[in-house]
Amino acid sequence: MRHLRQLFVCSVLAALTVPVGCGSEAPDGAEQVSDVGSISLALVGTSVTGATYRLSRAWFDIYGTTSRFVYGDGDTTVLTEVLPVGRYDVYLEPGWVLEKWTGSGYQYVPAALTSSNPTPVFISEGATSTVVFQFRADGDVVSVGQGNLDIVIGVDDTTPLSEDTDVACSNGYDDDGDGYPDCSDPDCQWQPFCGPMSEDNDVACSNGYDDDADGVTDCSDPDCQWRPHCTLWGEDNDVTCSNGYDDDGDGYADCSDPECQWQPYCAQWREDNDAACSNGYDDDGDGYADCSDPECQGQPSCVPWGENTDWACSNGYDDDGDGYADCSDPECQWQPYCVQLREDNDVACSNGYDDDGDGYADCSDPECQGMPSCAPWGENTDWACSNGYDDDGDGLADCSDLDCHWLPFCAPTGFVIESFDDGDFVSGPPYAGSAPPFTGPWATLSDESIAPFDMFPVPGPSTGMALGVRSPEIPSTWGAGVMLHFEAWPVDMSSFQGIRFRVRSEGLPVRFEIGTLLTAPDVGHCSDCLDNHGIDLWSGPAWTAVELQWWNLTQQGWGTPVPFEPWAIMNLSWRTPAGQPIGIEIDDVELF
Repeated sequence: MRHLRQLFVCSVLAALTVPVGCGSEAPDGAEQVSDVGSISLALVGTSVTGATYRLSRAWFDIYGTTSRFVYGDGDTTVLTEVLPVGRYDVYLEPGWVLEKWTGSGYQYVPAALTSSNPTPVFISEGATSTVVFQFRADGDVVSVGQGNLDIVIGVDDTTPLSEDTDVACSNGYDDDGDGYPDCSDPDCQWQPFCGPMSEDNDVACSNGYDDDADGVTDCSDPDCQWRPHCTLWGEDNDVTCSNGYDDDGDGYADCSDPECQWQPYCAQWREDNDAACSNGYDDDGDGYADCSDPECQGQPSCVPWGENTDWACSNGYDDDGDGYADCSDPECQWQPYCVQLREDNDVACSNGYDDDGDGYADCSDPECQGMPSCAPWGENTDWACSNGYDDDGDGLADCSDLDCHWLPFCAPTGFVIESFDDGDFVSGPPYAGSAPPFTGPWATLSDESIAPFDMFPVPGPSTGMALGVRSPEIPSTWGAGVMLHFEAWPVDMSSFQGIRFRVRSEGLPVRFEIGTLLTAPDVGHCSDCLDNHGIDLWSGPAWTAVELQWWNLTQQGWGTPVPFEPWAIMNLSWRTPAGQPIGIEIDDVELF
């Protein structure tokens, strides 16, 4: 038993050889040859540009005479591990992070490991070796680990409390004094130095020995076939396709290897997106840069500007390059800036301008004559006919005023426009209607393919008279019939829901139509005019009562499409179509 405890430690620095043993205090009989040392690995390094980097989250697998698995994080600058003397490989496990010093702290940078991994090293007595791991980050070459592998010689002449470490189980002593030195001590049986050797790790599969004594050495041992040293390196990622080596040994290095053709570093640049089509370069190397490249023709930066918005149609430029600027471009004709302003509403008829450019401003424009701001104060609205005043100063207030008789507030259930009982439809003025504005002449109409014909009175459906038109001739173009044309046009019927009348035609089809300002040829709102709103009716020899709401009336579709406007009505007509003889009788025309 040893009763003195003395510890002697000598450091062997770069290329320096010293005697083993550090002083006269070494105990008698102590072995003066060290068989243990330590490996130190610096985790902070400087690049070729002078920048400082550090390696963190780094697991190192150190294997050789024995094995160690050590970890360095961001707060560790040097890793040190005690090891027996011998040959080792240092393997940097995946998952490491390289960080760059910014002046105020370390910041992660993308990097690729470009040096050998694992890196071999031999720890020998009295010598210093170097382990270097090299990285590439942002074009900068960074090396870490360029510190020393310091061999620390230790001679321990004490009585350890135990013999259960790899050092104590491999130093040739009975450290715990139980009579069993090193691997003969049961406490050592699970230590790496004493454990049965296996051949299933990268060190054992590359040291030239049949470590597990199965008669098969290194990579020829089936246990080694999946170890990194024995597995063929691949060349199928951006790192191996850009490191200048033929990593998989197929004779093709980096981008010349077919396996690298789809990696970002080797993939051909494309010119089929807006960024590549507007940067001034021929990105795909086909000889055509940006918008001159056919692949760019559908990209936003290469598509010509359109001239189909109000802004583009009013900026003074030919935006789409078709030779027509602003309102002269057909694509602009429906934009608000280019559409001709109308002067047929109360705002346009009271703003002091000639909005439609016809030479007449506001109320002097015929289109404004029916607008509220242009009409004299009258007693011809539902409001004026129900407010208790004589609004037009004719001595008659509200419903006692004849002007109010046709308004819903004053009118009976149906307001009669024409009953034909007075017979004035075939005599002189007022021709038709019980009161203005529903007065005007009745007249026959035809396509002039037949001789003129007259209107005549016929017996009504109950009492009184009705209007009749008849001709044995057959019109050939669009037909013939009868029309009530209002004198004070247009007439506002928007206070009513529709129109009703009685009709008979001896089995002939009858087309009823209402002409408005928008379908009239002499107003200017249509190019193909007279496609009035109406409906096709069928009636027999008996009188038929017809009631139509405004929404029942539609155009036939051959003319300019316009909405039906009940406040701008010009005439009412009944006719038979071409190819049919005319024979129509009508009575009791009223609004409801």
